[in-house]
Amino acid sequence: MTLLCAQPTTLFGWPRAPRHVQEAAIAVIGVPSDYGNAYVSGGRHGPASIRAASMGLDVAAAGFDHGNIIVSDGVDWPGIVERTQEAVLACHVAGNIPLLLGGDHAVSYGAIAAIASRTPIDIVWFDAHTDFCPWSEVLPHNHKQVLRRIASLPGVGRMLVAGHRGMTYFDESTQDPRLDVMRMDEGPIALPHAWSCPGAPVYVSVDIDALDPTIAPGTGHPVPGGLTVLEVLGRIEDIAARRQIVGFDLTEVNPLLDHDGMTARAAATILAYVAGLVASQLQAGGYPLHSCQGATA
Repeated sequence: MTLLCAQPTTLFGWPRAPRHVQEAAIAVIGVPSDYGNAYVSGGRHGPASIRAASMGLDVAAAGFDHGNIIVSDGVDWPGIVERTQEAVLACHVAGNIPLLLGGDHAVSYGAIAAIASRTPIDIVWFDAHTDFCPWSEVLPHNHKQVLRRIASLPGVGRMLVAGHRGMTYFDESTQDPRLDVMRMDEGPIALPHAWSCPGAPVYVSVDIDALDPTIAPGTGHPVPGGLTVLEVLGRIEDIAARRQIVGFDLTEVNPLLDHDGMTARAAATILAYVAGLVASQLQAGGYPLHSCQGATA
């Protein structure tokens, strides 16, 4: 079955991927679905808006754009997640670093499930919310509980939520001993000790609502008091200096709620910087750029 279809515009103008990319390269995959967000539609247009906003950006990296997961043939939401998992798994097996464009945040499950099935990984989760709510079979793969589902996957280790400021009915940070939550009201964000030393490779996921709504209004669940683009980039750089990034996604961009394309531009800016970090790691042989001196993981 064909899982992907080419798109008119590619991320950063990168070439469309040939049928098989058997090299260490960044592999872009779009997931144009918002089935996992039962409250606000529009995230399905996120991949197209991010690609359009990325044109003309100066990117210190090269990659291939594989197009979008096919969602227009009547496939249901669990099927879209399954297709995402299969496409990411194929890229990972080929030695590529997958870069996903959402879509709602539930798409992260498929990508992380694929990579964690092959290697132990930790998760860095930029989000205004923890996405650790209880789930039911009525709403499978809902974006509100996607990290809780991810926590149940074999191969997933520690999880770090950065930028949390969403209201919750209970302290979600106590729901799993592997979960660290860095709240915005705790002052400047500094990496916890467990994250500031070499350890397992990481998958980095950015929900655009981690940014302040004055920077990124085009998202379904904005929360005041968020991060700036530079703060997000600084934290990702801190992680990349000590950990190998084996996958990345950016989700919840909703152009129907955006103002003059500013959210899509912020998303493209983050992706351009991360692509450069990942490219540097690939050139260095896939290892972190620096080590944590005098410490153990």
